[in-house]
Amino acid sequence: MAAHVNNHSSVASLLSWSLRSLVANFSCHANHVHALPPNIKDRLVHLMSKRGVIKDDNIGKVVHQKMRELDLSESEVSDLSLEQLSVCRNLRKIDLNAVKGNTTTVTTAGILSLVRSCNLLQVVHLRRCIEITDEAIVALSENCRQLMCLNIGGCAKITDRSLQALGQNSRMLRSINFGHTKVTDDGVISLATGKCRQCLTEVHMDGCQLLTDDAVEVIMESCPRISILIFHSCPQITDRSRVALEELSGPNSKMKQVTWTIY
Repeated sequence: MAAHVNNHSSVASLLSWSLRSLVANFSCHANHVHALPPNIKDRLVHLMSKRGVIKDDNIGKVVHQKMRELDLSESEVSDLSLEQLSVCRNLRKIDLNAVKGNTTTVTTAGILSLVRSCNLLQVVHLRRCIEITDEAIVALSENCRQLMCLNIGGCAKITDRSLQALGQNSRMLRSINFGHTKVTDDGVISLATGKCRQCLTEVHMDGCQLLTDDAVEVIMESCPRISILIFHSCPQITDRSRVALEELSGPNSKMKQVTWTIY
């Protein structure tokens, strides 16, 4: 038994060493990577993701049709990379969050290409992709009906049109971050009273300059499962929201986290 364990450990170590070597010398072996089985490609992509070395010119070599998750948050990719994901029909999660500052290389055109092919997406992270517009989010809501988690925080071009589309189409939506966008109370009302009202558990809308207490109240009144509500740094929200939280949460409240700023 001990020999078997050591043998397995040696094989695992050899595989890890081989993958690290492949990443370090990717350009030398790029033409042969396509032949690797999906499970090995998944480990390779994970390693490349952590090192931030996935790029437009190599992503097509490592993605495959069975892939379910893809983290590009540390990598320098553009719409050209998203266009190469048409083979990833089973993709469930993609992370395009800008880790440092904003990104302008991922735009609405790239998201439109992505959602046409990957309509099983459930988790989409687009934080601080500042060239993303309402057109992208409308298409996402219309094509990816299993959407559960969406982060468009810091996407400054996003307006009420995105929240209206999500309210109309995304009945499975549980978590959304639209902080630091141009949404108004009308957009929040459309979302909170839409098809996802029974599913929503988490809403981040911090830094939204146009929101008022009406936005907080409609979420508390219409979304019975809400447990995380983040609305600090919204200058038009007043102490009225705190009172509403106290009155509407009640003794059986599911609330786990609330943040706000009183001006």
